[in-house]
Amino acid sequence: MVRFILFLALFLALCYVIKGFLKGLKLRKVLKTGSKQAGEQPPITDELVQDPVCGVYCPKRDALSLNQQGKTYYFCSDKCRQEFREKRNNL
Repeated sequence: MVRFILFLALFLALCYVIKGFLKGLKLRKVLKTGSKQAGEQPPITDELVQDPVCGVYCPKRDALSLNQQGKTYYFCSDKCRQEFREKRNNL
């Protein structure tokens, strides 16, 4: 009877060790592959541009653009774009 209890205790301890080892392998695999963890933010892929009138930064995909003399200017709003046009025309 004592042998059976010792064998059962050893068996449970071995199962516990194997389970921990497998969990560690799974965690290493996730970290190596770069899988997204809960709460992880995706990388920023859009470029920020500065409005030359008010100095505000905004994503290039959302900005309004204006081409003048072969150069592209980006603006946060139509108001800033109009103000820039008026200043450039008065020069």
